[in-house]
Amino acid sequence: MHKFMNWGMLRRGAATLAMLPVVTIGFGVAQAAPAATNSTVTTVLFQQPKMAGIAGNLVVPPATGKPVPFGAFKLVLWQPNRFQASGQLVVAGWSAGSHTGFTPAYPLTAQLGFRNIAGTSTAQMEGDTVGVYINSADLPPSTADQKMMITPQFRFVRGSEPQPFASANTVLRGAMDLQIPTAVGTNAYAVMDLLFQSTSGVRISYGVEIFHNGRAGTAVHGGYDAPSTCYMLNTPLGVDSRFVSKSLNSAGATGEPWIGWRHFAWQISEAQFVSALKYLKATYPGVSFSTDPTQYVLSEMHLNAEFHTKGKPAELGWSMRGLKLWTVR
Repeated sequence: MHKFMNWGMLRRGAATLAMLPVVTIGFGVAQAAPAATNSTVTTVLFQQPKMAGIAGNLVVPPATGKPVPFGAFKLVLWQPNRFQASGQLVVAGWSAGSHTGFTPAYPLTAQLGFRNIAGTSTAQMEGDTVGVYINSADLPPSTADQKMMITPQFRFVRGSEPQPFASANTVLRGAMDLQIPTAVGTNAYAVMDLLFQSTSGVRISYGVEIFHNGRAGTAVHGGYDAPSTCYMLNTPLGVDSRFVSKSLNSAGATGEPWIGWRHFAWQISEAQFVSALKYLKATYPGVSFSTDPTQYVLSEMHLNAEFHTKGKPAELGWSMRGLKLWTVR
């Protein structure tokens, strides 16, 4: 389930930018000015920053009642810690890298967990890498379906959101390195979600599906998520190119966990974005979807790596580095 809450409402590709002067316009955001001899304009929308540690960089909105901040790269926990009255996480020094694939140099400043014991759900942040291990044992005991997620997220500052398709013939590109060594349960998955919002307030969660435990995605799928008021459209990377294409240097969607970095890269052309809008408009005829791509801004992005328990034990462990989003025209 996608978690774009409605309060009030990568490494690769560096060679392209190496020849271009870059002007920083915000935390984690930069704009590349074109060289005089180059007719291609590359604009970086987001690049994962390097972080000294996790302190101050993990937020728990259900515990604090505060929304995810704008203009800052954060790890976001959507389930309060039931072992702490505050709902917050505590320092966890165990070897969480055995489940995430990432072993920080300084675990005591890089890791926060539900408890300070081995096997507890834990978030990691150090340098250019974030990692997460979640375990259903840390949720309240229940035979009902429960979901769990700690997500890396960036929300663009209101009024300054990029319009990726404001210019004709623009291509929106993204990339990241990812590993998912741990997955237990049939409904554990990872999707890179881009949230677009129209001038009329329609919200679209545009998903690039990377992983679904036990089965690789074979078809485009979606739905409507009432809590976040989002219409969802998810495409398994490399399976269906109507709405998103797999870049040549990219791995594709899979249903098997793996150890070691894999590079994932994708691109969405203006034509593909319009096709997605038309698809949604046909699927939801009662909704006022504009099919004009210039009417949409990119308001936020996150890695939707979570599980649904369906009343059974579940686990998911992953790590990510080099997340980057940019446009080319």
